[in-house]
Amino acid sequence: MNHTREETAQILMGLGYEIDRSWKFRIRADDATPSASINGKTGKIKDFGSGWYGSAIDLMIDFHGYSKANAFKKAKEILGQDIDLNFSNFTHTKQSDTKEQPFITQNYIDKFQQERKENFKRYWELLSQTMPTATKEQKEKIAKQFEIGYTKKGDRLIMPIKDEFGNCVTLWKYNKHPTPFIGENGEMIQLPKLMFSGNRKRSPLNIGSLEQYATASKESNEPIFIMEGEKDCLNALAKGLNAITLGSANALVEERHIPLFKDTKITICYDYDEAGINGAKALKEQLKDTCKSVEILDWEKIFTQFKWSKDEIKKGFDFTDYLVKTEQEHKKEIHKDIER
Repeated sequence: MNHTREETAQILMGLGYEIDRSWKFRIRADDATPSASINGKTGKIKDFGSGWYGSAIDLMIDFHGYSKANAFKKAKEILGQDIDLNFSNFTHTKQSDTKEQPFITQNYIDKFQQERKENFKRYWELLSQTMPTATKEQKEKIAKQFEIGYTKKGDRLIMPIKDEFGNCVTLWKYNKHPTPFIGENGEMIQLPKLMFSGNRKRSPLNIGSLEQYATASKESNEPIFIMEGEKDCLNALAKGLNAITLGSANALVEERHIPLFKDTKITICYDYDEAGINGAKALKEQLKDTCKSVEILDWEKIFTQFKWSKDEIKKGFDFTDYLVKTEQEHKKEIHKDIER
């Protein structure tokens, strides 16, 4: 069943989301700006922060934990209500107004560690896809440090995202190439490669190391790399960089964390696309008066340096892509040397 843009908006509003005049909304309560929008032709939702795409029904399943049947039932119930689509009636709900969820327990996290052991071959395949240039030792070190597990049911890597106090606030669920499946209504369903626990606040990855990184930055001028997402952050850490991620291109630093950045040297490494470029500029603007220096990684300068044509650079080129491409270039040079 397909919903129109107006029907999708009505369902979302019935779930508590606030839709603006451009048909955009905050898909997560802690998003600084609206990152998701409703397509006028298909009624489908696209989240530019995470890449998630789907219908209102898909959103209810992925973000709110509904079963397929209950999602359809809830949507039908909402569409039967008289909901005002006058967008001017809605104002942004402050993050502090949202209901706090209890922390995810260590016992629950440990279940995914057990599944990792029981399905190690598949787990290692997914980890290697996620960290394509990391050595065996680097993957093992990062996986242990961040407690990366596996779920057989969802066929995804599972990683707890913890706040600065070590409390798990949500789960990162990743599969670079998720397999589509047939839903109960007979339609093909393609889940996004990146998902999180439904209806939970996000937290920066590796925020617990920020104080240590800040000290190193002040004492030895070492930069702190702020990556756009968790995957790039893991790969940067594997290469020995002091890295964190706020979770998406549109996320900004929470006020309580701002003092940790005082007098530090920051390099923002976001994706090569509109969201990444705009997000990096907004983050630099936020931090410029706190940090010693804030630099945005210039991808076009790097492309020129390596003599890479823009035609061979895909939209959304990221740090992990950079590692893969430079490794390929290095192998080509080795082959040339051998042939000589």
